[in-house]
Amino acid sequence: MYQELQTQVFNWLKEKHNRDNNFTFSVRQKANKGAELNYFIGTEKSKYFSTTFWYVPVAYPGSSSDLMNLVFTVTKHKKIEFHFQFNQTKSPHDNQNKYALELIESIKPLFKGIFPNEYFAPDTNKMELFAGYSNPIYNNFDELKNDLETFLDKVIPIVDQQIALFKSKYQDFTADRYTVEEQKNMFAKMEERFKKYKIIEDLTEELEEEEELIMVDSEIDYNFPLNQILYGPPGTGKTYNTVNKAISIVNPEFNLNQKREFIKAEYDRLVEAGQIVFTTFHQSMSYEDFIEGIKPQIEEDSDGNKTIIYEVKNGLFKLISEKAQQKRLKQETINYQYDFDDAWDSIINDANVGLENNTPLKLSIQTPNLGLKIVDVTEKGNLKLKPIYSEEAKEYIVSYSRTKVLQNAFPDLSVIKNIDKEFRAIIGGSNSTAYWAVINYLNHKINSEKKSTNQEIALPPLPHVLIIDEINRGNVSQIFGELITLIEESKRIGNEEELKVTLPYSKKEFGVPSNLYIIGTMNAADRSVEALDTALRRRFSFVEMMPDLKVVEEKQFSDFPRVEVMQKINQRIELLLDKNYTLGHSYFLKDNFRSSFKNEIIPLLQEYFYNDCGKIGLILGKGFVREKEISKANQHNVFADFDTRNEIEIIKSYELIPFEDIEFNSAIESLLV
Repeated sequence: MYQELQTQVFNWLKEKHNRDNNFTFSVRQKANKGAELNYFIGTEKSKYFSTTFWYVPVAYPGSSSDLMNLVFTVTKHKKIEFHFQFNQTKSPHDNQNKYALELIESIKPLFKGIFPNEYFAPDTNKMELFAGYSNPIYNNFDELKNDLETFLDKVIPIVDQQIALFKSKYQDFTADRYTVEEQKNMFAKMEERFKKYKIIEDLTEELEEEEELIMVDSEIDYNFPLNQILYGPPGTGKTYNTVNKAISIVNPEFNLNQKREFIKAEYDRLVEAGQIVFTTFHQSMSYEDFIEGIKPQIEEDSDGNKTIIYEVKNGLFKLISEKAQQKRLKQETINYQYDFDDAWDSIINDANVGLENNTPLKLSIQTPNLGLKIVDVTEKGNLKLKPIYSEEAKEYIVSYSRTKVLQNAFPDLSVIKNIDKEFRAIIGGSNSTAYWAVINYLNHKINSEKKSTNQEIALPPLPHVLIIDEINRGNVSQIFGELITLIEESKRIGNEEELKVTLPYSKKEFGVPSNLYIIGTMNAADRSVEALDTALRRRFSFVEMMPDLKVVEEKQFSDFPRVEVMQKINQRIELLLDKNYTLGHSYFLKDNFRSSFKNEIIPLLQEYFYNDCGKIGLILGKGFVREKEISKANQHNVFADFDTRNEIEIIKSYELIPFEDIEFNSAIESLLV
């Protein structure tokens, strides 16, 4: 499917180019050996490949194709997805990389809202990274083409426009569409590649390591359900997986493919930061604990007298909801150029203030102890000046346009040797002394005024996660109360059908923010999904987690045939009860399998079968369960002398063999028979 999809994408792009030569695209542009050049970026193992439409060379994250990509992915469910991805380091080391970062940042607000699914990396990320995803609903390329055309028509003009803008702004910025000649060369390479197709991972002798695409993992769901419940039998890793899911939501760039201790450390950090909150529901949990309620407080005065007062206290759900809504601000220095127009506005303003106060604005000139004063501002915005010490002297007129031309020519007046001669050469006419005085005043303003300011920039809210373990052990309808409606995605704050309610104790308005995720876990052996409140089921996505033999297989235990034991036990439990009572893989992963059997598996079976050892014997076999001695006798005289003694039907009775008396290896062999 992967090879076929690459061929179809290539042919479709080529046909698009044939219809319009201005439409060009790229294959792999940076390589250490020629063989690499015959490929789109991406590998068959990774299940994705990408192309780009712009040449913007950057030193990081990799090749020129890495800055802006159209990526095609074959999902694990054999569906096809495509997405546009933009990324660039936030620590550029030269002008080209700096311009590229600024370009990506300028595209970001224009890009929002185009795709049905979007991902924007957190501000704390070292990369400026965002992407827009199609829905992964396509079974083949033909189903995908129309949507792809639609999104291309939206994205390409935005990028072309911003590149043109930045190239006019920065003359040394390199950013171009591929030329027709380059396109022809690429066609030849790609056609050769498809004739002798090889899986890229097999080309170890032909290829050297290259800088790969910085990929937003398409297998990671960046559009997590706001409300989800992990349910299944005990020991299937429901609580264990809430840690991974919570981290993926709060910090999607964190690598979960590493040792558990590092994952747990990141989880603890996010808990400490208040972005993840963990709680367990139980029968005593109430609305007052979860949302808000009146709680007693004991106050003690200076004399030791104690008084009980009652205050409205926030519950954990309200606390995390309010924290998720807290405004985030950062201080940012805004640099700006205080230019000629700013200075001209300033001199006009200063002149008008001086005229109103009968203290004309005085300007110095080159000759010591002499100067000019502004005596009027004309309707056209020109300045009238006179010598300070001579009221009868003639007026000088200084215009905005001629002053601007001169100031551009002489931003530094100290280089002028002959005012009249050099000024006349630029603007002609006279009044050189008056123009010098005004420009001198303006230059002082331009060079002395503050050229930066600090301002607070609003940051997007951070995602928060509430984990509710054993959610079905509490009375969910009572605990959530009226908020069961507010947790719906459409009713969240900022969404189309936003709803708020007035809480009964505080009398304050309250709504649930869209950046608060709820993850619940539910042991299906305790209570079936169908038995849950309908309102709860309708508002949560349910993710079934069943025992997974592969997890045990991957550990390759050599002490006991754990995979077979797990398989046998679960087959028998499912026949006697149902699949919700099977044993999760975690029971078969412990280093000490004997201890796990004694302290976890057997007690759980006792609970399931209410200590009916006859049924437990059907699960574990004769190595773990035996018939009682009293049952073996099968004699009626064990009963008291009574008329009905011989009428009683004696049923065999069984008991668990004390674990210390079990020959464990033999018992396991017996279990598998």
